[in-house]
Amino acid sequence: MPITPAELIANLGDLPPLPQVAAQVLRISADPDATAEDLRKVISTDQALTSQILKISNSAMFGMMREIKTLSQAIMTLGFSTIKSVVIASSAKNLYQRGAVGLQERLLWEHALVTALASRALGKQLKFPRVEEAFIGGLMHDIGKSVMGVKFPERYGALMRTVYNGQGDALDLELETFGFDHTMVGEALLRSWNLAHSLEEAVRWHHQPTGASDANKPIAAIIAIGNQMALDRKIGIGSPESLAEATTQAKEILKLTDESLEGYQAAIAEALEQDKAMISEF
Repeated sequence: MPITPAELIANLGDLPPLPQVAAQVLRISADPDATAEDLRKVISTDQALTSQILKISNSAMFGMMREIKTLSQAIMTLGFSTIKSVVIASSAKNLYQRGAVGLQERLLWEHALVTALASRALGKQLKFPRVEEAFIGGLMHDIGKSVMGVKFPERYGALMRTVYNGQGDALDLELETFGFDHTMVGEALLRSWNLAHSLEEAVRWHHQPTGASDANKPIAAIIAIGNQMALDRKIGIGSPESLAEATTQAKEILKLTDESLEGYQAAIAEALEQDKAMISEF
């Protein structure tokens, strides 16, 4: 019998909280009356985050003609939406790399970041109205794996090694071992953080985008294809073939043919190349 959401949370115990600065940035970015100065005051309390935002705002990805030296300049240059994505990315990295950082943690983080960048690039190509949301969804799509790795280090570590060695599919093994999978855990985490319901659904259904509500099928589909693109580039743990059904569903939802998707691939590959600076800064 499938596990209920209440049983899932009970099995997981306490979920990691959203870092305080990230929570404040999300609140401010959602406030139509908030100013850049409001955002600067919150971010400036975190020296590491401030440094990261300055590095990224000066990266090749944004191609600025002059050096950005202050947080205020960075916020005005990048805008609220991108700043929010960078703050969430920083928080996500800390979650993906909690505890001792080994090969598994590095691969999960690199896969999450490339999926996020590919999802945003595809969203732009499709004129999806919420491309930064696609970025955040891509970033968080496998966060459940990180939580399970922290909660059940020995069992989940062994499971990931099995997948890494090509001896099984992560979803199947998770359900068999724990009674729930990383998409359910990710959904529970985002719900505990009070993130947008569309992000919860995108994380929950990125392996089966037709399972999302009609309103959120497109974002789940975009992240499913971003996930495929990352694994196709051998960035992550698992076989690209394991995503075939999710990608088929995603193409149907987005009304993409093999030819039209192939047409977008070059633009997405170019965007990923430009975003290498962001990847290196993280």
